[in-house]
Amino acid sequence: METQTALSGLNREEFLRTLIMGAELRARPCEHHADLLRKISGLCNNANQLARLANTYKEADSEKVELMLRLVRATWEEVRDNW
Repeated sequence: METQTALSGLNREEFLRTLIMGAELRARPCEHHADLLRKISGLCNNANQLARLANTYKEADSEKVELMLRLVRATWEEVRDNW
């Protein structure tokens, strides 16, 4: 039980209360989780901006497309290396 308590990030009392209440317990996300979510959020924002520009002007600037590809690759490498 000590291992499960540590993995959950809860103290012993909170852990036991959660089990008694029948809630699903999951391991606490790793330290990279928040950073990864921020990067993915930024990537999605950039993709939306690029799509908006492409729809407005019926074309996408090759420099912006290249930037988007670099961001996608960097995010993929972060996920691959840390998850």
